[in-house]
Amino acid sequence: MKDPDIARDAPYYRAPEGLSEKVHLALAAEAGSAGAASRWQPLALAASFLLVGFLSWHAALWHEHSTNPVGVDEAIDAHVRSLATPGRLMDVTSTDRHTVKPWFIGKVDLAPPVDDYASAGFPLAGGRLDYLDGRPAAALVYRHSAHVVNVFVSNAKASADQPPATSMRRGYAVARWTKGGLAYTAVGDVAPADMQSLVEMLVRAG
Repeated sequence: MKDPDIARDAPYYRAPEGLSEKVHLALAAEAGSAGAASRWQPLALAASFLLVGFLSWHAALWHEHSTNPVGVDEAIDAHVRSLATPGRLMDVTSTDRHTVKPWFIGKVDLAPPVDDYASAGFPLAGGRLDYLDGRPAAALVYRHSAHVVNVFVSNAKASADQPPATSMRRGYAVARWTKGGLAYTAVGDVAPADMQSLVEMLVRAG
């Protein structure tokens, strides 16, 4: 039970004018901020999804570029056209390097190394003029059993030599390297090990 003297003698303070209104305005402002945040939350979430998608897309492009250097698909397409188009495979037909190499004079601004590797299972069949990356390229044609390997030779864009890199793409064995200012791209429906054997001979000869 309360002491009647304490209740009677306790000081009493009147609230300042306008305090009640200020409290109501502050509460309303707080509620408005919460409402605005709730309205912006879906937009912020959508923006974050767009950002993640954008970054993923760029990462995919970078990966594609890094695993598919410019010219690989073009070389494969040229290889397929040479086999699919009658009379397209060779402009000069000969197993003699002294016949094939001079044929390119005046047609490309390079002297492709030409050799016959019949003793190793890759006889020279001939050559033709082709184009890669919008530039003339010498295409040397080798046979391996019933298969054909096109070796495209063009001027390298970079002066530094690059060792051969062999991979499978679209069902074809592909090898790329640069040596002595020339860029090489070999394409054929052969086993990677067989492609590697041919490439090793080409690198030694080049």
